Amino acid sequence: MSEIQIVPLKGYEHVVRKMFWETITIGHPLKFDLNCARQYENLGLSWYLKEGSNDCVVALVDNEPVGYCLVCTDTESFERSQKLLLARLFICGLFVFLTGRINSESRRFYWYRLRDSVTIMRTRKHLPTDVDMHAHLNVHYSHHDGSISRRLRDHADAVCKAHGANAYFGEMNAVGGKRIIGLQRVGGAVVSDSTNHTFSWLTGQDIHRLTLIRFLEPPVTQSEKQAA
Repeated sequence: MSEIQIVPLKGYEHVVRKMFWETITIGHPLKFDLNCARQYENLGLSWYLKEGSNDCVVALVDNEPVGYCLVCTDTESFERSQKLLLARLFICGLFVFLTGRINSESRRFYWYRLRDSVTIMRTRKHLPTDVDMHAHLNVHYSHHDGSISRRLRDHADAVCKAHGANAYFGEMNAVGGKRIIGLQRVGGAVVSDSTNHTFSWLTGQDIHRLTLIRFLEPPVTQSEKQAA
């Protein structure tokens, strides 16, 4: 049986960046050159690889990287970083647009990402106020049997619990929402199901973005709150 190891992210930053691009389109790379790719990559990864690196890990199978888990336990630091990185991406995008250097695929990509960002911001406003930590899991398509995902999920559980959280949230993509039952089985309560416009365009399929909450302690019911 292959040996699974969960190791600290430090020293594997290049692996995470490489896997980010190799699996960016539901397990596959983009089929075109994305303008401002470095700025987009930094928006998606930079905070985790720097400020949040102590809470993040990489999964190895027989010493080969096959996945990673990015955890955010400091929302304020994360949001400050995102504002700066988003501004850099916007400036780069505006420059290539005004100079006529942006290709048509990149233009559509960023338009759809903008639409999706609006949906994400709207969805997150409906999360419980005490659920602010989050985790992102990415596993190579060759290891989607669940064994790696469970180990990475357990890591996220332990980190968020160690930082005092009773729950955290995450977002996953699914073809037609088919992963809802599977996600609930591993302990994730799906609280939002919306269209992922970017990935639906890239794959030509109906891709849904599922927002889920992973409870580390049983959620308190309204009757329990009133009794307390």
